[in-house]
Formats: sequence, structure tokens, C-alpha cells
Amino acid sequence: MNLRPEIENQIVREWESAPYGYRSKVVEKWAKLTGYSYQTIYRALSTDRKRKKGDYLTPGIEDAARKVALIKKRPPVDKGEISTDQAIQLAIQNRLIDPNFAEVSVATFNRVIQDLGLNQRKRRISRFQAQWANQLHHVDASSSNCFYVDDDLPGGDYLLKLFAGSKGYKNKPVKVDRLRPWIYGVADDYSGVHAARYVVADGESLSDNLDFLSWAWSKKDESLFFGLPERIKGDHGPMMKGKVAQSWFSEEEGLGIKIEPSVPREKDAHGKIERPWRTMWQRFELTFFAESDWKDFEITLSELQRRFLIYQQEYNARPHRFQKKISRMDAWRKSITEHGGAVALSENAIRGVVRRYDRTVGQDGSLSLGGKIYEVKGLHCAKVYVYEGVFDNEKIIVEDKKTGQKYEVEDFTPLPLDTFHSAPETPHQKAVKEAATLGGLHNTLYQETKDQGKVTPFPTRIKETREIENPFDVGDAYPSLQAAMEALTAILGAPLLAKDGRKDIEKLILDNGLSRKCVSGLAEDLKAFKNERTAQ
Repeated sequence: MNLRPEIENQIVREWESAPYGYRSKVVEKWAKLTGYSYQTIYRALSTDRKRKKGDYLTPGIEDAARKVALIKKRPPVDKGEISTDQAIQLAIQNRLIDPNFAEVSVATFNRVIQDLGLNQRKRRISRFQAQWANQLHHVDASSSNCFYVDDDLPGGDYLLKLFAGSKGYKNKPVKVDRLRPWIYGVADDYSGVHAARYVVADGESLSDNLDFLSWAWSKKDESLFFGLPERIKGDHGPMMKGKVAQSWFSEEEGLGIKIEPSVPREKDAHGKIERPWRTMWQRFELTFFAESDWKDFEITLSELQRRFLIYQQEYNARPHRFQKKISRMDAWRKSITEHGGAVALSENAIRGVVRRYDRTVGQDGSLSLGGKIYEVKGLHCAKVYVYEGVFDNEKIIVEDKKTGQKYEVEDFTPLPLDTFHSAPETPHQKAVKEAATLGGLHNTLYQETKDQGKVTPFPTRIKETREIENPFDVGDAYPSLQAAMEALTAILGAPLLAKDGRKDIEKLILDNGLSRKCVSGLAEDLKAFKNERTAQ
């Protein structure tokens, strides 16, 4: 930095004499005056120390962040945590940390809390993947992202057009009997091979699901995979809930396919089928907008289907996600050959290869299966599925029903007598316990309005005041003579004319201060007088 020594010395003096929290403003000021960047000015300052990992510029920030984290964790575990900005405010107001920490950003506190390991993070798990082709298929359905049904054609075909509106299911056009283009797909877990087909329907249905799977698993063009899987995995749609599908897939009377349920709202469990949808929307559907007249572009469902199959052939020819030297389709063919071939839809599927059991992991992290006790590392007090026969070496996998996370198990070995061993607590668990011991803490938020300083609020200008009668006003007087006369007419059931002494009645009502009681009594007298005159 080529500054004159006197200017550089002045910057250093101002920076060193600046109060806590204002040094950054000094750097900003001189960066603006000299034209140098903020980082250049800051590097020229002598801080007399080198920052190391875990060494923070703000003195005492680690202790303050720890106390803030304890306040964050005061609510019960299943209720969540107090937001960091409110926890800082509570810590200051309860004199747990110095008021000067109010100038430290929330992001800094969050970063220090994370560095200290006091935030709750998901446990690391092992990736669960099929060991051979057609061992597990992911099944899903999705509505088209870019097309809508414009007309139905003879012979069961449909005319489709491009939809250019904003994203969202409810905003897509529905012009023909509430019909929409849907896409049913299946992906092989091992190879990543994907097969899909368009269907026009008013929604996802069990019959369309089963019809698609019959097509996907039947023998067809060599460029597409086929064959029955040992297991299928899908969301909680019609196919997984219907009794007909359960019977169709069942090992006892159907195809011998085991259904693996999924955890609702857990998209990670469906990544191998969700990812092809996103790729398909971008690389297949979105490219139709390249048409120069895309607003008037039309395509039949059968033609779209034909082009979609070509796209799938190219998609499946892409490299396998792990075996980069071969394609996904080649990986599927190789594995199928090594395992004796695919099971055609018309033949009996392999039964009993994969078995699943419902179990509960105890407080000591153990479970019982087949008369043998196993220990689940990192899990206790949880409802689980136990998978047997999926992996080599007779390995057993446990899946937490609540989260979908999977864990390996090992043989359970009890500790010797008079010994006790507890799993080491994480920093988060320790902080939760320590948070419960904080004493003298009070919720000081929202007790008083914030001080607005010496600023006098500017009054809001009122353009006009409109007075209307309050329909719930049951006071003793009407707001106006007109209201009183309208009430009188309503009681009488007929308008008052000049010959009925209307002016005298109005004067009498005014003399009585528009009294509701007066109007009611006067109406009853007039009604009785009219009845007597009618009788004569």
C-alpha cells in the first residue's frame, strides 16, 4: 500500500483508539477516502497477533457464545431452540454476558457455537445401496413440468402444448376434463438405469401405476432394462396403500416383491428417483421452449412418448455414478448376467431373498432377532425395521422408522459384573443438561416497548373523518333525526305522510333528544291510533 507515512500512522492511531465494535468503521472510512479495498487497509494495520484456527478477534466470545447456547437449549428437546438473536438479548438482560456483546453479529455467535460443537447436527450414517441389478427399484409418479393437455384426439391420443406460467401444480391449465400429463418412472438402485412413460389422467392412480410397471418390467427393446425386482421403494401414494397392489406384489400370492415403505417428507430417501425427474424436466421438457414458435407449438402424446424413449436411451448411456468407464445400461447388463439373468414378468420371482422384521431397539441399544441379541451402534429407544439377507457376509441392517436412517449391528456382548459404560456425551447433550441448571433466568423479551430516543413522531395526516352509525350501538339516543324516523317507520310498517303530522312528530322527537324510548313509545301510540281509526 503506497500511502504516505503520516497518513498510514493516522489510520493506525484511529484504529487503535476506536472503542470496541467501531474499528471496522474506521477501516471502512479510510478505504473510502484512499480508494483502497477494505482488506488492503486492514492488512496494513498491526494487530500484534496472528489469528489461529479457534482464536477469535472478539475477547471472551467463546464464553459468551456458550452461555447464549445454553439459553437457546432451555426449551424441551422436542420443542426446538430459542433463536440466537433472542438468546443474546436474554443473556444480556439477565447479566450473563457483557452488554458490549450486543454489537457482535448473530452470524458470529452462530459460527462460534458451531465451532464449539454446541449445535445439533445429524449423525453420520452409511449409504444404503443395492448390491446387484434389479435388487431394488424406486418407483414414483410426477406431473409434467412444462406440458398441459389442450385437446383429446381420436384413437385415445391427446394434443399437448407448452405451459409457460409460474411453477405450481394449481396454476397449470386444465382444459380437457381435468386431465393432466403424468409421468410414471422406475429407477434401478444399483445401476441408476431409468425408465419412464407419459400417461394422461386426472391424477395419480393405482391402475396407472400397475399398468406402467407391467410395461416397465416386461421384455421389450434391448435398450431398456426389464425384469422383476426383489423389492420396490416408493412414496406413500396410491400404489403403496392399495390392497390390490399389496396382493399383486405379495410373496404369498403375487409377484413375490417386497414393498419397502418410506418416511413421509423425507426426500433424501427418494433421491435416486427424484433426481431423474429434475434432469428430465431440464434436459427433455425444457428444450421444447427452443422452438421459435413455442407458444403455438403442439405435439401429440404418442409423438412425445416416442421422443421420450430416445431421451431415456441417451440418459441410460451416460456413465455409471461409480464405475465411470461403463454406462448405466452396461452396468445393469453386466450385473444381471452375473446373477443369472432377469426374472421376466410372466415367471415366478425369486422369493425370500430379502426379509424385513419390525423390532424395537431397547434403551441399552440392543434388539433380538431369531433368538440372537444384537447391538445397534448409535441408536436406542427406537422403532426400527431389521433387514436380513440384503448384503454379503450375512450382515444385518437396521432402519429407524422415524428418520429412515440406517445403522449396522454387531453381536451384543454384556459388560462384566460391577462395570457400567455409557456412550460419551456429545457437546450438544452436555449443553442441554447444563442449560437445565441455569438459575435466576427470566424471560425479559417483549415486556416494554423499545426506546425510540428523542425523535418526536410525525403525526399522520387525516384526510377526512367519515361517521357511520354503529349497528351494535344500543345507546339511549339515535345518531340523527333521519335514523330516528327510519326506525319509527320500520316499527309502524308504513311511511309517515304530511297529513299524518310528520313535521310535528319530527319536532317531538328532536325535543326529546332523539331518544330511542321516545321513538318506540311514539310509534306504539301512532300504531294504536291508526288501528282505532281503521275500526271506525
